[in-house]
Amino acid sequence: MATPIVTDGSTDRAPTAPRVVMPTRPDVFSARADRFAALAADHPMAAYLQLMAEVARAQQAAFGARASEAVAGKALAASRDYGMPPLSAQSHERSATWRDDLHDITRQVRARSANGVAATLERVLALDVPALESLADRVLAGTTLDDDAAFVPFVGAALQVYFARLAASLDVADVDHCDVPGICPVCASRPVASVVRIGGEQANLRYLICSLCATEWNLARIKCTACDTDKGVQYLSLTRDEGEKATDSPIRAEVCDECKSYLKIFYQDKDPRVEPNADDLATLALDILVDEQGYGRSGPNLLFHPGTA
Repeated sequence: MATPIVTDGSTDRAPTAPRVVMPTRPDVFSARADRFAALAADHPMAAYLQLMAEVARAQQAAFGARASEAVAGKALAASRDYGMPPLSAQSHERSATWRDDLHDITRQVRARSANGVAATLERVLALDVPALESLADRVLAGTTLDDDAAFVPFVGAALQVYFARLAASLDVADVDHCDVPGICPVCASRPVASVVRIGGEQANLRYLICSLCATEWNLARIKCTACDTDKGVQYLSLTRDEGEKATDSPIRAEVCDECKSYLKIFYQDKDPRVEPNADDLATLALDILVDEQGYGRSGPNLLFHPGTA
């Protein structure tokens, strides 16, 4: 059999490459914590990145603190039969477990935080169940939360742990028929970013990374992650010096002139250490640049609330 040759990563080169990758890595959140800590060094947002490193460490502890609940058989059957994500974030009936995760995270981070953050965490811990569930609903729906913006990273972190734990309990066969390109096949959330992988059967393939449950799914490159068109797609990046080309950057904004949206794309061949949630927050300057060009972000980072100003 002839070996297929592909130069731009836009078609399937390796028939054995997985279309969906479940978040089964045991260190999914500790790896994120390490990346946040590394990025914080000499960074203008060092304090926030260091805080998020603590949050990610707390996420890792909460992730391993309890077993996953069983996913309803009816939801799995609908996923297999009709291609529906079995854990659709806005319709899934969350159990109290996500609130247990939130309490674990806030208590651990509070113990290591300065007064201002600790006070916010005390307020989180004081919220009653209806208030917490309302916050969670609004975070998942992408509702503007300026009045509660300080709570968003902690609520978002807990929801990530809860949904990642559920997602990790599933088999790829449960979700492999879900093929709406721009949404997660597990929880129907938007991606936080995409990564062009290196090594093994995923080499040079682009995977979208779910902003909620950390599931990854393959999408052809040079294609809008929001409207699925390959027209009017281009790339913007920040360069460190005059001699650096845009294609040298490991982090670019993939912008679409058809729907005027964008999402960041990370290239592991330029920097194998990239972690989508951490590197996304460390490059907010790129978001500002792209926003000034008239493009709107298509997927959230649940560890940050941008506000409406």
